[in-house]
Amino acid sequence: MTKKLGLVLGSGAARGWAHVGVIKALEEIGVRPDIVAGCSVGALVGGAWLVGGLDEFEAWARELSPLSALGAFNFWVNRGGLVDTRPAFEAFAAFDKNIEELPVKFGAVAADLGTGEEVWLTQGSVIEAARASSAIPVLFHAVQRGQRWLVDGAVANPAPVSLARYLGADIVVSVDLNANPRVLARFNPPAPGVPALEQPSEIDQNFPKTITTFIEQTRSRIGRQMAIAKSRAQAKPQLFETAYAAIDIFQMHLTRLRSDLSPPDIHLTPDMRDALPNAFDRADEFIEKGRAALIEKRQEILALIKG
Repeated sequence: MTKKLGLVLGSGAARGWAHVGVIKALEEIGVRPDIVAGCSVGALVGGAWLVGGLDEFEAWARELSPLSALGAFNFWVNRGGLVDTRPAFEAFAAFDKNIEELPVKFGAVAADLGTGEEVWLTQGSVIEAARASSAIPVLFHAVQRGQRWLVDGAVANPAPVSLARYLGADIVVSVDLNANPRVLARFNPPAPGVPALEQPSEIDQNFPKTITTFIEQTRSRIGRQMAIAKSRAQAKPQLFETAYAAIDIFQMHLTRLRSDLSPPDIHLTPDMRDALPNAFDRADEFIEKGRAALIEKRQEILALIKG
């Protein structure tokens, strides 16, 4: 009996370019998953790929700069958010299909504002499922589906391995873009035990020039390190970087918890800590990170499939 391969594409905003690299790497090694489960940008990329619109989606996203990303949508304070994403999604209406018509099983995860529970979207419009799964709370309008109001699945299950298992996956490759959070590293205290330095005395002019030069260069390096340490000690967190770091830390811990409850067979964790959520202009870099992460696990994936 052939084992079914599930691909999980996690949340991560512009980090989701890495998912494109993972998909391209799978095609490169001749592997096509039987099941795709996505959350937020993972649902967007996975859905676009399965309906045959990934190239068009990539071309559209490449036109977004950090400042213009939100300009692609309509600002309209309504439905619990600031931005209406429907116009952007309607641009891809020609590619839309029902999930039931896709060549492989597909599911997207969202969160129900009325119950707080995660919702698995496995039927109906691919575009609407992706829109609900990526409706970032407060920023984007919540999406109504029947009697439910849905928001971004990242608040419940950022890398939905459990959904892939439910859809029938025997082997799961999970792409976790939140494993390395964008923390405020400058506030990470230095190791203890660094001795205090007294004011250095004058250099003995009788030393050979090579030794004198070495001492001067060493003093200069120590001075720079002391200046950096002083700057770090006096620095304070800023508003937006604190908010982003807090969200990233939350996503990291939630993903870890859900992974412990439903572990994948292969866990891909490309280092995306330097990626801001609107860094759509770094497509090539992030795509390559995703590709490299998959290729690194190539032999393990092929062995699991054959085994």
